[in-house]
Amino acid sequence: MTSKLDTRTSAGDRARARAYARDFLPGMAGYTIVLPLVIRFGGLDGTAPSRWIWALLPLIPLAWVAFAVFRHLRRIDEYQQRQMLQGLSIGFVVAMLAALTVGLLSLAGLDLPSAGWMIFGAGMAAWLLGTLPAGRRG
Repeated sequence: MTSKLDTRTSAGDRARARAYARDFLPGMAGYTIVLPLVIRFGGLDGTAPSRWIWALLPLIPLAWVAFAVFRHLRRIDEYQQRQMLQGLSIGFVVAMLAALTVGLLSLAGLDLPSAGWMIFGAGMAAWLLGTLPAGRRG
């Protein structure tokens, strides 16, 4: 797909989408397996030093996912790269604004125990929502 007027997916586009799924899905499957194991057996609310290692274990499959996104970005054509990077940049800006907001509110004494998840969720949602209009505008 090279413009918003070209709505058909080519054989190359379909092949790239399949390659992305082959790269992305194992990482997400690993994450969905590792995260419940960490929550159940990691002793995250305990005092053992090993809890820090347990807490970071989900980053291994997420690194796989990040690598899959990077590979996909390198495979797609310039128009699709523009759309994807536009969505990523919107997600980044929203995540940074959320981080600054949470940081400033914490300086004022507000305690948000799940602030990291809020920042992550805001950035991911903005990435998704920012990619949708980018695909329509061209």
